[in-house]
Amino acid sequence: MSEEIIETTETIEDAAETVDLSSEVEKWKSLSRKNEAQAKANAQAAKELEELKAASLTDQERLIASTREETARSVRLEFAGKFVEAELKSALNGKTLEAASLLSFDKSSFIDESGEVDSNAIAAWVEAHTKATEVPNPDLGQGIRGKTISGVAQIVSRDELAKMSPDEINAARKDGRLNRLMGLAN
Repeated sequence: MSEEIIETTETIEDAAETVDLSSEVEKWKSLSRKNEAQAKANAQAAKELEELKAASLTDQERLIASTREETARSVRLEFAGKFVEAELKSALNGKTLEAASLLSFDKSSFIDESGEVDSNAIAAWVEAHTKATEVPNPDLGQGIRGKTISGVAQIVSRDELAKMSPDEINAARKDGRLNRLMGLAN
């Protein structure tokens, strides 16, 4: 019987916690809505302030502001072309571009009015106009070099010969590995 009382007490405590949690959730939701409303009001007030400042500017100040904006836009557009080239090079890594498609490539089509570069559009263009190429494995300079006779490399320099003992030289001569050095075979 005492176990039933303990279980009932635990159930009542869990229910009380659930009620407390739901009231906390509602409290934070209302605070969040209040903050969102305040943020919208602040944004509107900032916009109105900018409009008032723009209206109170003299002709000279307006000219300076428009020149400043136009210069900034011009610089962004100038460098955007270079960013398009960099994005294109990056996207082409390991791929072969179709020759005719390069003639149709227009940098300005990947730059918006504000001078931002559309990387996703460049990647899509590259995918549409390239074919994947297999990157060759680098030659690390390991293994047998030159023509071989029965898997043994030719001796091609006097430096190699100088490092050999007389018995090794005679064995190499019998195997034909000195033919190129002696001018007997190509």
